[in-house]
Amino acid sequence: MPSYGPEVLGPPTRSLDQVHWDPEMQTMDPAQRRELQLDRLRTMIGKVFDSDVGLFRRKLESAGVSGPGDIKSLDDLNSIPTTLKQDLRDSEADHPPLGDYRFTTIHDCVRVGQSTGTTGTPTVTMLTRHDLWVEYESAARNWWRNGWRPGQIVTHSHPAYLYGGGLMLSGTLEYFGFLNLWVAPPDTDELAEQGIRMWQRIHPDLSMVTLSQHRFQEVAAKLGVDLKVDCGFPDFQMGGFGRGLMPLMTAGFECYGFIGGPNNVSDGAHIHEDWAIVQAINPDTGQDVPEGQWGNLVVTTLDRDNGLLRYDLEEAAMFDSSPCPTGETTKRGFWGGRFKDLLSCQGVHFQVTDLERVLATGVPQLVDPTLEFVVVNPQGTQGPLQIRIEVGVSGGDKQQINDQICAVVRQELQMQAEVLVLDRETLPRSGYKLKRVVDA
Repeated sequence: MPSYGPEVLGPPTRSLDQVHWDPEMQTMDPAQRRELQLDRLRTMIGKVFDSDVGLFRRKLESAGVSGPGDIKSLDDLNSIPTTLKQDLRDSEADHPPLGDYRFTTIHDCVRVGQSTGTTGTPTVTMLTRHDLWVEYESAARNWWRNGWRPGQIVTHSHPAYLYGGGLMLSGTLEYFGFLNLWVAPPDTDELAEQGIRMWQRIHPDLSMVTLSQHRFQEVAAKLGVDLKVDCGFPDFQMGGFGRGLMPLMTAGFECYGFIGGPNNVSDGAHIHEDWAIVQAINPDTGQDVPEGQWGNLVVTTLDRDNGLLRYDLEEAAMFDSSPCPTGETTKRGFWGGRFKDLLSCQGVHFQVTDLERVLATGVPQLVDPTLEFVVVNPQGTQGPLQIRIEVGVSGGDKQQINDQICAVVRQELQMQAEVLVLDRETLPRSGYKLKRVVDA
């Protein structure tokens, strides 16, 4: 008879002062880890042919790979064509309902979810119990590496249901041993207030509501609540921002949710290389770019029941394999944003976050209590950048605000702007990801 008990829901306990969650894997000799990657890659390729995983079989055969024995080294991976998100969409459309890139049947899986669909038709993600365990253990490395420990209270407001992020994050938190204080995304004032009132009762130690915090702040101001004073609300903090660059912490729900995490000592995010081969490639050649240069983020997941082979997320990534003072021997990754999110106007290429930074610092009265704006997608035009922006709660002279914005955009981004200054609460609100770019 199997034994049952609370340990089934979580990992074995470990000493609170040990440096790494999984010392064996996190401090493994890099040469030994590469051998582990090669072994797991061959296993994956063997499953492609044994289970006839159509999409990946076609890609392997186009590269002259007919079985795992054809992979002599990790360098051989670069001869295999990359897989794009559109490939997954096409596979699901041509082979409904789930496509021909699955390694298991639907009945082998315990969780289904889908991507947000922010860049096109959502794809479906299927996870077995083992796949969930890989994500939970990966997240546990992240939480431990950042100095967090079981017993702390963590709050977040990630969506759930078919979008799998909220449930996945909640599972990792509970597996690790946190108290999972999960509040609803603040899609309405009423839902935002519900979360705020809970935080007044139970103060979180750690916050993961970054993508929704602007909305909570706005509603809290209406209620006369100070999130820090009245709720003990912490700032979201993770290490790895020493160069001012974003650590590479995720490759998306459909690929590898907790691909890496930063520490408070070195830059970037340590990549969990025993469970993935993570590359920055030149999309024209399919080859790795030199270390320290930006390339397309390409991920091959390892030791999963349902994996992805050479998945190009069409995002910018850069890696650093220099020694880390913590003793962790995995390379560290940096994330440079989605190429599809790159805007172009008057010959200037920029991210909407660049504009947000300029507006927040250059016209600070607009950030009262939150900055609310959208920009019309310029689509490479030579005309002025069209910005729609709300005044702060204290109001102000709209023409003067207009002139300030035009001046700071011209000075900081070298673009001419056409600004429409609006009353407060004119633009639509979002409870999760902000929609800063509109079509018209």
